[in-house]
Amino acid sequence: AKKPCAKCSNGSAVTTCDGCQQSFCTRHFVEHRHELSQQMNNISQEHVLIRRDLSKETPKHPFFNRIDTWERESINKIQAAAETA
Repeated sequence: AKKPCAKCSNGSAVTTCDGCQQSFCTRHFVEHRHELSQQMNNISQEHVLIRRDLSKETPKHPFFNRIDTWERESINKIQAAAETA
């Protein structure tokens, strides 16, 4: 016995989607594939935006700038002391 189409309840479903296990007639199977394609495009676009946002350099906390300055000054002092020793 043929399964009915999940969209139109027509008794002539010709295929079953492996992903969702629903049966579709030819017309609605094409529509279903188009819907899945649209969803995949949306997911891909979201993925690109999320990766872009994550790859942006996060602003440094002011303490990190102070630490970097302290580090450079300390290295300069150590090098100066080593040169005079």
